[in-house]
Amino acid sequence: MRLEQLSYLIAVHESKSISLAAERSHISQPALSSAISKLEDELGVVLLKRTNAGAFLTEMGEKIIIIAKEVLNKVDEIKSIAQGDSFELTGNISIAVEPSINITVMPDILTTFKHNHPKVNAILKVGESNNILRDVQSGKADFGIILKTDAFCSSKDINFKELFSDEFVIIAGNNCEMTKESITMSLKKALSLPILLYNTEYITTCGVSSVLQKYGDLNVSYRVDNLEMMEKILSQGKTIAFVPQFMADEYVKSNMLKKVTLSDAHLEVSIILIWLNRHHLSMVEKEFIRVIKTVCSLKMQR
Repeated sequence: MRLEQLSYLIAVHESKSISLAAERSHISQPALSSAISKLEDELGVVLLKRTNAGAFLTEMGEKIIIIAKEVLNKVDEIKSIAQGDSFELTGNISIAVEPSINITVMPDILTTFKHNHPKVNAILKVGESNNILRDVQSGKADFGIILKTDAFCSSKDINFKELFSDEFVIIAGNNCEMTKESITMSLKKALSLPILLYNTEYITTCGVSSVLQKYGDLNVSYRVDNLEMMEKILSQGKTIAFVPQFMADEYVKSNMLKKVTLSDAHLEVSIILIWLNRHHLSMVEKEFIRVIKTVCSLKMQR
C-alpha cells in the first residue's frame, strides 16, 4: 500500500469522477484507475462503484477513507515536525473567486502565499458566486470565495468560513444622467433603472439578482461576464450596477465611475470561503486558508 493510492482514492471520492480526479492529481486516468485497482486487490475488497454517473465509494470504501484521511494528516504532521521551519510545502490548489474579490484582495492573497510557498501552484478562476458554488460541489475547484447567496444557503455538504461582511451600493458612469449630482438614491428608484449584472452562465439569475428580486422586479439591460466590459458599459452612462462597497471603492479609482449609496435600505452581504465537507484539507490547503483569512482581515481594517 502506497500513500499516493490513498490520495487518489480521496480525490475520486471528492470529485466522484475518475477522470476529474486524475486531472486534479496530475496523472493519467489509466494510471489512477490502475493504482486504485491494485489497492483493491491488495486489500481484497472493492472500494469504488464505477457507474455511468460517476465513481462512488462502496460501504467498505466509506470506512477506509476515514482512516486514509487520518493517515495523510499524520504524514503531514511527521514532515512538519521532522523538517521544522525548513519544511517546504508543495502541491496544487485550485480556487474560484467572485470578481469583487479578484480585483481587491486576491492579488495580496496570491502574492503573499506564493512568496511564502514558491513551490505550490495556485490555479485561479473568476466567476459568479452561484457558478462557483457549483464548481466546488462538483469538485472542479478546491475552494471558492463567494457572496453568501440564497443558493449557498440551501446547499448541502459545504463547509464555510465568513471572511467579512459588507453592503451593496450602486456604481454608475460619472456622466450618468440617471444619477447626476446624486450621491444617494432610494432602492425603489434604483430598481427602476436599467441594471447591469455580472453573470458567467447562460441563466437569468445570479447571486446579486437573487438579493435584489426580494425588493421588486428588476430592469436588467445587460448581463456580462467580463469586468473590463462591465466598466466600459457603465462608463457610457446608460446603466447602473449593484456591487459590494469594497468593490465600488476599487472601481471609482479609475475616475470613470462613481459610487451611489442607498438612502433607505441596507442590503447586507457576507463574503465567505467555501469547500466540500468531504474534501480532505491537506497541509498546503490549511496554510492557504490561513493566508486568506489573514489578508482579508487586514484588508478590511484599512
